Amino acid sequence: MRSHTRGINRFAQVIRFFSVSRLLLWTLWVIYRERKRVLRARERGNYEVQPNIEVLIDVLIAFRQTALKLGVLMIKMGQFLSTRADLLPERALEVLSSLQDEVPAESFEHVVGVVEDAYDKPLNEIFSDFERKSTAAASLGQVHKAVLATTGETVAVKVQRPNIYQLVTMDLSSLRFVIWIITKFIDTSAIDLWGFYREFRRTVYEEVDFVTEAANAQRFKEMFKDDPTIYIPTIYDQYITPRVLVLEWIDGIKLNDYPAIEAAGYDRLEAASRTVRAYFYQFFDIGFFHADPHPGNIFIKSGSPPDAPVIAFLDFGMVGSITKNVKRSFREMFLSIITRDAHMMTTALSRLGFIGENANMTSIERAITLLLDQYYDVSLGQMRDLDMRDVMQDVVKLLYGQPFSIPAQFAFAGRAVSTLVGVSTSLAPNFNFIEVATPYARNFLGLGSGGTRETIDQVLKQLLEVGQLLVKLPRSVDRLITQIESGQLEVKLANQPTASRNRRRSRRGGPAAANMAAGAGGTGGGSISLFFVFLASLGSGVYLNVVHLLTPSWFCLGLAAIVALGLLLRR
Repeated sequence: MRSHTRGINRFAQVIRFFSVSRLLLWTLWVIYRERKRVLRARERGNYEVQPNIEVLIDVLIAFRQTALKLGVLMIKMGQFLSTRADLLPERALEVLSSLQDEVPAESFEHVVGVVEDAYDKPLNEIFSDFERKSTAAASLGQVHKAVLATTGETVAVKVQRPNIYQLVTMDLSSLRFVIWIITKFIDTSAIDLWGFYREFRRTVYEEVDFVTEAANAQRFKEMFKDDPTIYIPTIYDQYITPRVLVLEWIDGIKLNDYPAIEAAGYDRLEAASRTVRAYFYQFFDIGFFHADPHPGNIFIKSGSPPDAPVIAFLDFGMVGSITKNVKRSFREMFLSIITRDAHMMTTALSRLGFIGENANMTSIERAITLLLDQYYDVSLGQMRDLDMRDVMQDVVKLLYGQPFSIPAQFAFAGRAVSTLVGVSTSLAPNFNFIEVATPYARNFLGLGSGGTRETIDQVLKQLLEVGQLLVKLPRSVDRLITQIESGQLEVKLANQPTASRNRRRSRRGGPAAANMAAGAGGTGGGSISLFFVFLASLGSGVYLNVVHLLTPSWFCLGLAAIVALGLLLRR
């Protein structure tokens, strides 16, 4: 059967290359210039300097308008930039957020061509009915309601836009060329443009393959098979192709269609709770999550009981995953927040890939300290009263004002959380985000196992009181031992005779030896100090083991063993 779709001719390719390159060059240059100016000011300790927000907004409005004309990858680029709080300030991000809702649909003739090419059959032999108007349109494809000719089942048919692979390849080449130009002539250490390109390229190629999306959907179906509160549509295996996907049609109400939800009598608070719980289950328990939770992809399934709305998820092209190593670093971040340890948080962020090699770590630690101080002494009960949108704004400001670079998986996770906060609090203004998150976070941190009877509030309160000392102890001990050994720390013992000090001075010879002896208070003084270090390390290790913080527990116990060995050798 002859193909219905035609490739893009050479002249059109050249015109598009120049149009895309010009758009990207100007947009990325302005983004880089404004952020670089802010970062330089932050390094000098000047926190008053702000980006020229009006210039950024003008550039991004122009980008959005041109992207809608060029379509496909430029729309996806705008959506990708809208997740990058490390590249754009909050008001600028809002300019691009509407791209999700403004994507125009392709003509019906194009849709017919793609479907018939995919199945090598006329459209009416596959579907007895196929609606001409799309029910949803996105940057890479659109959805039409249809009826299968073989079974009479109502289905959703997801169809790729025409020439999608050719357009993606062309526009990625343009993006690569623009980044090469910028990095050739400008110091781009403030923004990892090549990392940005690699992440964007990877996510686009994953999303453009409908076979991968079908596998994602089937994995989610398995994940929630025993959860009656969540519904995942069935994928029709015999109709899976790289360019067309057929799945179960879901009748329902979009999660942001508040008048319809009210008219149907659904419990809005319960709908918000079930949606957020489903996401925390994905984040904390499974480590595999739906990365595009805008309201068009989340429905209340028709026929659900009013007091027990069933939440249906759609569109599984964009997903994220959290590995074991990432989970370990996340635990360190949680602990650093609890103990107000900016150094630990900076180390965890660096390990996760948020901080580049040449970043000013001192400046970053200072900024994180300011943020942690803002929320220090806030109890878990008080956290329930915090406005999560305000907290998210503080985090966005931190990301933009420091040399952070958000890896793609975390950009998607951040956008997912941000969208969830907005959707859930708008759906049910009295919805408590923190209260729903607490049990998942407790299990994630390992505080809910092993028979401990303490509640999360009690554990967090205790950690707030002693955790800061325990986590910072290894660095404090290291500094203490260094000072003792180098004579920088002066310890005066009350009844130590002067003659004793003079004998040690003459034995070891010279002023340096005398200073070291006097500074350390003699071998006995150093041993006493190390003995206290041994007791503190041992007590810390035992305590941390009791509250199931195993990594810092073994560290403290190991430190106690090393100090004990040192004391034995001194004898």
